[in-house]
Amino acid sequence: MYSKEQITKIRQLINNYFDKGEVFDKLKKKIESEKIQIDDLDNEKLTKLLRETNLIDNLILDIKHLDEIDEYNKQNKQLTFVDPDRINYRSVSLRIFKGKAFLDFIEPENSKLQLYLSFCGQRFASAIVDASVEPEFNELFLFDLRTEAQKANVDLLTLSKLDHPIELCVIQIQNGQRKLFSQKLIEWRFLLCYGNISLNIELPTTYNTKMQNERKNHVGILQIHLELLPKTGLVLLPENIVVSQLSKEKSVNNQISDRFHTYGNAWWNDFKELKLSVRPIKLYSESQDGIWRPSCTFIRELQSVRGIMSPNHAARFVSLIPMKTSDRGPSGDRLEVWHRFPTFLALKGGDFEDHCLLLCSFFLGFNLDSFVVFGSTADRPHGWVMTRLQKPKKPNQKQAEYAYNFWEPLTGHKFELNDPKVAQLYKRIGCIFNHKYFYANIQENDSVLKTDLNIEDYTKWKAVDPNEITLLKPQNFQITLLRQTIYADELEPKLEIQLREAIGSYRKIINLATRYDEKLGSIMQIALANYETEKITGLQFAQFEFQSAIRSYIPEGHTFMSFPICFNHMNIQKMLEDIKTSPVGGEVLTARGDQTYHAVRVKMEIYPEDIYAVWVSVSVRFHKIV
Repeated sequence: MYSKEQITKIRQLINNYFDKGEVFDKLKKKIESEKIQIDDLDNEKLTKLLRETNLIDNLILDIKHLDEIDEYNKQNKQLTFVDPDRINYRSVSLRIFKGKAFLDFIEPENSKLQLYLSFCGQRFASAIVDASVEPEFNELFLFDLRTEAQKANVDLLTLSKLDHPIELCVIQIQNGQRKLFSQKLIEWRFLLCYGNISLNIELPTTYNTKMQNERKNHVGILQIHLELLPKTGLVLLPENIVVSQLSKEKSVNNQISDRFHTYGNAWWNDFKELKLSVRPIKLYSESQDGIWRPSCTFIRELQSVRGIMSPNHAARFVSLIPMKTSDRGPSGDRLEVWHRFPTFLALKGGDFEDHCLLLCSFFLGFNLDSFVVFGSTADRPHGWVMTRLQKPKKPNQKQAEYAYNFWEPLTGHKFELNDPKVAQLYKRIGCIFNHKYFYANIQENDSVLKTDLNIEDYTKWKAVDPNEITLLKPQNFQITLLRQTIYADELEPKLEIQLREAIGSYRKIINLATRYDEKLGSIMQIALANYETEKITGLQFAQFEFQSAIRSYIPEGHTFMSFPICFNHMNIQKMLEDIKTSPVGGEVLTARGDQTYHAVRVKMEIYPEDIYAVWVSVSVRFHKIV
């Protein structure tokens, strides 16, 4: 028996099916070929015609497939995030069954695995499963092949020219830490020849897994099944068309790569002839698959990304993604690996380069003139993002003038060029680039304060020919951010309880009792609500109300102290350590006196991808004993 929801879906499927012009065209041709008069048609004859033209059988196939999807939805945690009528449109169905020969997990040591898939701006995440030699993923995903502009089916010949593989990331999770276990680009276009394909995908080693065992070429096998949907009315392509297209793309990409390599070598030799001081020029960078690629190809203009409403929101979102220092190789040198955006988001962390590339790409999507700046701080390589805003032109002014801002991707802070903090944070500038342009700093003095940022001045900046960059194949595509799966109203009370217990235990060690004031905590909620808004907009609200509430609540002669702090993790012990080591926080935790009451309040702001800010306020009111 079908549920009410399934019946609704089937009705919708039938309506959509018969709305398609091809159904009625086939039926009309059949009626004309049989020379049947419309007046002579009855239910019995119509049903017979529908069966003879296979229209009913094809519809039943689609309903059966809808049934399969519903069954998967019941058995597995989540499926596809797609509309019920999606089955009527050109899609790729990807089933992932299980893994084999994951030999790193003969002794899994509480490891978990999670899959992330990206294709044509669509991203999905699997459920987290236990790591084992044969992990059971058992997932089903649907990728839409319709054009975004028209939301219409695209013919198969056009699809054969869609040079966009399905990107698969396998993430290992252990002790709360994520690392890239493997990644694979899956070529799906042979589906246009066969309709469905079963594959055993060999998962290659990455920079992480290769360090553990230099002899390994792959770390496991993944059983998958690909299918082109809907199954009805498909006229498949001859195999030679797809083979020819793939061969042509490979040849063109190799030619472009060789051409840029030749050009880049000549450009670099010219640069070296200038005999400047050593400075970081990132013409090429190593990608996550171990291949050195032009740095400009890692940046992409990201437009209309849901969940990122403004450049300020973009800066805040990127700053909350945890900073994870790159691993070090056998020689002890830092492994400088630049990740593609889906991998960076799946890892929920990365080094400063990953933050820079994503933030610059968000800014470009808002039509800001944005660049990644690669240089250094006082003691290490570093990168940040520069935006330049064109000032209104004065009468008879020929050359444009710009106002420059530096954005620190690890904090989200924006600095005008004349801000004293700029000189404190950043020391040298080696190169500036985005998805269209690359400029190397050829000024004698490359310090931040002395560098002229007019990149159009060829006497101060050596440019790569933009026409050469335009030919390059980008490493990143348009992305969609995954919806949140964690919720503040569930987590905030739990974190408050855990923090109270941790603070109570700490004060007990130093022979201090701890009592909590619920009303004081409620008042602190006003301040906490302000902090995240202020981070994004720079504006404050309800300050007068908060101060008035505190003044009227704290008894005369009593001392009130409060310490707010923001975290991008939920590790209670780390939180407590950070509060203790802060001068104000430590004083709040160790406060002693008559009628001493503490308050702990937590406010979470959750962004897409389960990236979050945890605002914690620890407060105390007490009467000092003289």
